[in-house]
Amino acid sequence: MSKFKDADFRKQLSSIFIKLAERIEQDEQFAHWLFEGTTFLASDKSSKRKKMSPVSEQQSVPLDKRPLPDIYTIYSKEGAEALRDLLYTYETETLKEMVLENGLDPVRKVRRWKTRDKILAYIIEVVSKQMSKGKAFMDES
Repeated sequence: MSKFKDADFRKQLSSIFIKLAERIEQDEQFAHWLFEGTTFLASDKSSKRKKMSPVSEQQSVPLDKRPLPDIYTIYSKEGAEALRDLLYTYETETLKEMVLENGLDPVRKVRRWKTRDKILAYIIEVVSKQMSKGKAFMDES
């Protein structure tokens, strides 16, 4: 019989993980020490296996150095066309990041899309739907 089938062993592991999570939340230095050098990267695109790589060896250069815009503010102040014009200046990966950051894609279908125009249209559509829902509660002054 394997250790993993034993309920007491699983409870003990669960307790360890809970204590570890609490310590990470409370102690920033411990969290930094724990996660230092434990970033996972794909070793090969065809392979599904992951290899560990120190953080210092990675080249994490942002695709677009500009901060992500507040798409809701731009839409409410300048309209859909201004938002479309602004978003058109961003690369596809940055647009996907905007979708992720703003929670516009709960089923994560946009991550698989390749064309910028399709992602742009999706962002505009979702933002306009969400903004139209809030118009009933806005003051018309």
